[in-house]
Amino acid sequence: MKSIPWQIKLAVSILLLALVVWKFPVLNIAASLKNAEFSWLLLSFLLGELIILSQAFRWHYLLIVPKEQKPKFASLLKYTVIGYLFNLFAPGGVGGDAYRSIALGKMHNVIAGSVASVFTARILGLVALCLLFWLALPYSQIPAQAIWFMAVVSLFLMVLCVCLVFNPFKKGKFGQFAGKLREYRKYPLRLLAAIFGSLFMQILVVLMQFALFKAVGISVSFSLIFVVVPVTILLTAIPISFNGIGVREWSMLSLTAHVVNSEQLLASLFLGYAIIILQAVQGGIFLYSPNGNPLQPQRN
Repeated sequence: MKSIPWQIKLAVSILLLALVVWKFPVLNIAASLKNAEFSWLLLSFLLGELIILSQAFRWHYLLIVPKEQKPKFASLLKYTVIGYLFNLFAPGGVGGDAYRSIALGKMHNVIAGSVASVFTARILGLVALCLLFWLALPYSQIPAQAIWFMAVVSLFLMVLCVCLVFNPFKKGKFGQFAGKLREYRKYPLRLLAAIFGSLFMQILVVLMQFALFKAVGISVSFSLIFVVVPVTILLTAIPISFNGIGVREWSMLSLTAHVVNSEQLLASLFLGYAIIILQAVQGGIFLYSPNGNPLQPQRN
């Protein structure tokens, strides 16, 4: 099944952003950006850095390879940071996951284990988002369509987890990958640690959005943010736009229209993009540092 061409995704994002500009006064959005509190913006950035650190720790627990091939934590952290550069070009962090799993796997000759660990971490992250949503839902009000969407996603993830752990594939390269997924049945404590790590990381994601809200003067309950953020992240993971741009804005607008000023909300999202760019620049610095990119042929 072919994916949607990037040109169409870019066109969708441009169209959705154009509708935002047409519907909401740009001057009001700019005023909210101008009056943003730097302290809250800095806190959001620091929370983003803590998310990167927690991702590296989770990767460490999920990477099951022989002891002599186990990468040092510094390597896991470096490739996690670099992955944020590639997140700019794929929805939901898929670009970063693809790069760091292959780059680390190639460097340490553990490609099957590296890809399996990053893939598992991605699934656990989505499961954690769904869990946070259902825990916060009784204390918030959102459209029924969003609840049905989360119900479908949650059911899909439960079925997927069972299929991955008990998959029967044993031949070829895919069989090696499938075998690595089955190995997690032998390490329940590592899997449990990764699950709690995923919950902690997603809580940090919610707190990061809370700090962005506070930066532009938005005050809402934590329960609402714990409901809105998972729905938005999962919607932007659907590959119909360029890195979720446009979908993210309209999702947040529709879910918070009853309690949040739209121009302030859009300003908070644009500040979030600034942090994403900063993290991508940070990843680029690591990538182009000496020995930063194992996928690039080395010169003699």
